[in-house]
Amino acid sequence: MDDLDQREAFLLAIFTNPDDDLPRLVFADWLDENGEAAWAELIRVQCMCARTSPADLSDLERLTLRQVQTHNGVGVASRGFLKTDVLHCPTDLLADPVEFRRRAILQNPEWYGCVELKAEGRMIASSKPINTILNSPVTQRVTKLDLSGALIEVEREGGDGLLSEFEYHPIVSFQAVEALVSARECRRFTHLDLRNNDLDNDAARAILRSNYLTRLESLQLGWGQLRGRTWNALREKFGEEVVS
Repeated sequence: MDDLDQREAFLLAIFTNPDDDLPRLVFADWLDENGEAAWAELIRVQCMCARTSPADLSDLERLTLRQVQTHNGVGVASRGFLKTDVLHCPTDLLADPVEFRRRAILQNPEWYGCVELKAEGRMIASSKPINTILNSPVTQRVTKLDLSGALIEVEREGGDGLLSEFEYHPIVSFQAVEALVSARECRRFTHLDLRNNDLDNDAARAILRSNYLTRLESLQLGWGQLRGRTWNALREKFGEEVVS
């Protein structure tokens, strides 16, 4: 097992049992043995402080905590890791699963604990980034998937001067949506946001055909062109309280 594999094994153990300090402390020992004593000390001190009332910390322990956090440049860490629930990820990085995993292990280990992924950047037009989202060890805790595009206000010349219009900046194509909802791994998703992607009834029908979106609590579409039977079928399948 190489260094990356070992690190990832520790991270998976830590975020599989996020309330248990033991995997973090074992990781701290490994970090010490591999030349990362400052991070190891941050984990140990913050784990100790999490179990101790602030009033019970000695002046030396409080000073040590401040020094360790300052040394690591981490002021919002929790028991050694940055606190975040949302993985903001460029779509170009999702298209390279090897580099995505490497980035998470070496630069953003907190990604392993994220429950929501927000894709950003260029449009996902193929199944490769979708496969990364579904199958990477980094994203196995993700249950909320935000693939919403942007609705941008632009000004254009008109007969009466400048006119404001809105245009879509989509993040996901129909082909990518179809790849997503036809995969067994999408069963874990409870929230799916597809707004502002200029999708149409073909995407809606792909969602309707899916046998795996069984745990959805929120399906956000926002497609003004959805009307009639297709819209009613979505609401009938998933429930009026889910589809919006």
